[in-house]
Amino acid sequence: MTQRPENRHGATGPFRDRGEPGHESWAGDSWKTGSATTWVTGSYDPELNLVYWGTGNPGPDWNDEPRAGDNLYSDSLLALDPDSGKLKWYFQFTPHDVHDWDSTEIPVLANATIRGRERKVVLFANRNAFYYVLDRTTGGFLHGNPFAKQTWAKGLDDNGKPVRIPNMMPVEGGIEVYPHAAGANNWYSPSYSPKTDLFYVAVREAGGIYYKGEVVYKAGTNYNGGGIRDIPGKPGYGAIRALKPASGEVQWEFKIFSAPSAGVLSTAGNLVFAGTNEGDFLALDAMSGKSLWRFQTGGSIQSNPVSYLSDGKQQIAIASGNAIFAFGMD
Repeated sequence: MTQRPENRHGATGPFRDRGEPGHESWAGDSWKTGSATTWVTGSYDPELNLVYWGTGNPGPDWNDEPRAGDNLYSDSLLALDPDSGKLKWYFQFTPHDVHDWDSTEIPVLANATIRGRERKVVLFANRNAFYYVLDRTTGGFLHGNPFAKQTWAKGLDDNGKPVRIPNMMPVEGGIEVYPHAAGANNWYSPSYSPKTDLFYVAVREAGGIYYKGEVVYKAGTNYNGGGIRDIPGKPGYGAIRALKPASGEVQWEFKIFSAPSAGVLSTAGNLVFAGTNEGDFLALDAMSGKSLWRFQTGGSIQSNPVSYLSDGKQQIAIASGNAIFAFGMD
């Protein structure tokens, strides 16, 4: 498969030529303008020699009339041979997406015991509010459950495909759906700690009002076919959650004021670092979620914490506003 991105909202399609595998999942010539481009880096498994990369939403976003079908390979995780670029397997999280739920979240590679068997897995907290566990060798679906409020699906079937609730598509007058188009999670990184065997993720608990509108394709411009607004009187909130990797069960949560735009970092010292829109840089106990330390940076944090060594000592850094803050670990 070849991607030829011009912009994130559909100025080109995911195929070079008619007849490539997956092409039939786009009605008519919609494959030419279907988007599904990538915009966040993936993950690499040196043992299996596979690169895992998430893809974006199909275009147009909220008006699906031009593009009947599952719209491969939008909203998918792709496993690629890094030497040849050959597609080894794919898993589509949201077939025929109409809510702008790109699957460009960070795929986390781990080992987990699933149904009594040790497996190499991919852990994926998706923008559509479902948490997935996939076999990273084959792409097989192992487990899935909501990790945030969602109102668009009854659940996932045995193959991981969503069982949609009827009449939750965008309409001209608007319809309230959870999660928001910004997602229950987005581009910022989650984290897995083999010491605690927990998966940590910054969660957005917010919905939106989705509108369907007219759509005309014009090269070089957004190809939306509608829009989204926040729900009046329901601003939502955020949380840092620790999930048991095999089951998705919430071990603990730490609530924050607003839906976050910053990633999390877990360390060997059993700490989880996170940031908030209100400028708080937090250190939480990795096992309990208890707040251990807080620093007000004075600017909105919309980045990922990083850890590094300086003169043999561990440091933690975070970008906030237009400044970078670094802290020593004593």
